[in-house]
Amino acid sequence: MLKYRLNKKVIKISIIRGELQMKSILYRLVVILLLCLSTAAFGEVIDYIMATVNGEVITYSQFKQRISEIEDAYREVYSGEELEKRLKERGKSGLSDLIEECLLFGEAKRENIKVDKIEIEKMVNTAKSKFKSLENFYRALRNEGLTLETLEEKYKKRLMIKKIIQFKVNSKVRIEPYEISQYYQAHKKDFLEPEQVKIRQILIKVDDDEETAEQTAKDILKRIKGGDDMTNEGEDLGFINVSELLPELGAAISELKVNEIADLVKTQTGYHIIRLEGRKLSKVRKLSEVRDEIYRILFSRKADSIYVDLVDKLKKKADIEVRKR
Repeated sequence: MLKYRLNKKVIKISIIRGELQMKSILYRLVVILLLCLSTAAFGEVIDYIMATVNGEVITYSQFKQRISEIEDAYREVYSGEELEKRLKERGKSGLSDLIEECLLFGEAKRENIKVDKIEIEKMVNTAKSKFKSLENFYRALRNEGLTLETLEEKYKKRLMIKKIIQFKVNSKVRIEPYEISQYYQAHKKDFLEPEQVKIRQILIKVDDDEETAEQTAKDILKRIKGGDDMTNEGEDLGFINVSELLPELGAAISELKVNEIADLVKTQTGYHIIRLEGRKLSKVRKLSEVRDEIYRILFSRKADSIYVDLVDKLKKKADIEVRKR
């Protein structure tokens, strides 16, 4: 039954988008690094060297692979014009990502970072699980010019980078309790829960015969208001933010008390018979409810700052050459 509320996909997008903004630099790097095997195939690519970092070569094919991985991640989060905008932004920084990866991998080797074979096997098994069969998995490897051994080396490198970030960045972040309290007091508006209503609805869609749909809706409404139980006919939409309702439904709901039934509501989706079953007024969430959320925000900010400093130091010591074609 149609309703004007964020569907699960949109909710997922809004949540993940928040994570992308919150975790920013480190989030985009680590997530891209730990993406499992992409199924993209580029066809024939004329390869060439785009850059060198302390003698390590970065090729055009590596760059294209990275862009493909970014696309895979972003398509889970964005769509339409927003997706194109984000991909354009990230495409420009794809080479920078690879340079940073080389620098971090070199630092991981200098720090003698170790990766257990079990960790690599776990990533390989996760990649395999995304395919319907092992045959499809190995076909994808061949399409990307990989073998199982080269894939394992790829994952080993990425795990080493993740560990050097944990060692040099995350482990150095400290969040004091007073910082969480200060952030809460300064950003209370960010923790405002909007007004919500719990609705039960019967929707009569309008196809070709609007007159029949309207009469059917009126007959059902008359029965319901006459004492028939709406529970067996209506759909429980649960609690919905008032701001997410169609304007016509929002206006009808605003006049109701709990357990009251509105007059027939006509929208672009059809005729609605709605009963208000609950209402939650807007309120600011308590500090105890958002403490972990604030901790993650502050952690990400500090980790980003430490990460930027680390990369800047590595760049100053490195021999980096970006070649123009």
